[in-house]
Order: sequence, then structure tokens, then C-alpha cells
Amino acid sequence: MMSMLSKENNNEIFEDIKRNLIRAVKDRKHTFHTPVFCNLDDQNGVDSRVVVLREFDSPNMILNFHTDFRSPKVSSLKKNNNSLFVFYDQKLKIQLRIKTISSINNQNSIAEKMWEETQLISRKCYLTEKPPSSATSFPEDGIDESLKGKEPTLEQSEKGYKNFTVIQNKIQKIDWLYLASSGHRRLKIILKDRMPSFHWIIP
Repeated sequence: MMSMLSKENNNEIFEDIKRNLIRAVKDRKHTFHTPVFCNLDDQNGVDSRVVVLREFDSPNMILNFHTDFRSPKVSSLKKNNNSLFVFYDQKLKIQLRIKTISSINNQNSIAEKMWEETQLISRKCYLTEKPPSSATSFPEDGIDESLKGKEPTLEQSEKGYKNFTVIQNKIQKIDWLYLASSGHRRLKIILKDRMPSFHWIIP
């Protein structure tokens, strides 16, 4: 039974989690490519949204995604940097809930490196005249009319750099849930100094 799994099997699960996160960064079709990111908003309510997994630093156990510095989530994370990712893969029958501590990178060496690797079509998102979540009297995306339906030039895109932000999320705990008709299994992985400890719990 899985409740009697050895340390080697626990490590195998841990390594499989990391392999899937690494794949998900590059493979847009991988279900882990677009997890749900959750944090507390400014009124201490739970706020959740789908993000794109841009990088997984396996040695340091850090998940990265990009956002606009003007986004409400940035101001919320400044006040409370506790956060959580939810991943689910129907084929693998695996759910991951990953607790993290988030840090904001804007106009620093981390943001600059990722900005240089960002395609022009993606840079366009940071050229909105109005901040994300701001009110509008009619449906619009906030992009200037001169850029409708086309990519910005490299020079035009640079105006968005001040808004481009990398959110780094240091993994603290992983809750691994395997769903099976023969019986669900759940493993909690706690990371301390990047070293995992394993704890089997009832699903």
C-alpha cells in the first residue's frame, strides 16, 4: 500500500512533481502551464486568477510568473506575501496545492533579464494606458488604437518595461493529491532549506 511507501518512493513523487513543473514552463499544452494563483486582496478576501508559469527554478524551488506592476495583486502582495498555487492534471489525476512566499521584481536585474526574453507580442500587454482592473465606460483592452491588431516595434515596446513585473514565489509546502478509484492518496511535502520532509495524510 502507498501508506507504507519507502523514502525512495516519496522522493520519486517529489522528483516527478519537479519534472512536470519544468515541462510545464515550455509546453503550453501541459495543464500545469496555467495554474491558479491565490492570495489575499486588500480587504483580506481571497483573490484567485489563472497565471502563466514562466519559470521554475528547481534547485531553489521558485515558481515565477509575470504581471503588470499596476495590477491590484501587486499592491496586495506588498501587504501580505503569503500565496498559493493550484495545479490539476486530469490525465495524471494529480492535484498540487503549493504554498509560497511571493516577492515582487520590478525594474531590477531579475525583471530586466526576463524582459529581454519576452516576445514583442507579449510586451504589448504592458503598454496599456489604463492600469489593469481600472473602470472603463465601454469594453476595451486599454491598448492604444495605433497598436490594434499588430505587434509593437522594439522601441515602442520598451515603454512597457516600467510596468513589467516578475513575481517570484518561493515554495514552502506542497500538498500532492492522487485521485484513483482504488483509493485516493495524499502526501504533504514540507521544504526547509530546500530539503523536503514527507508526511502521508488522509485525502
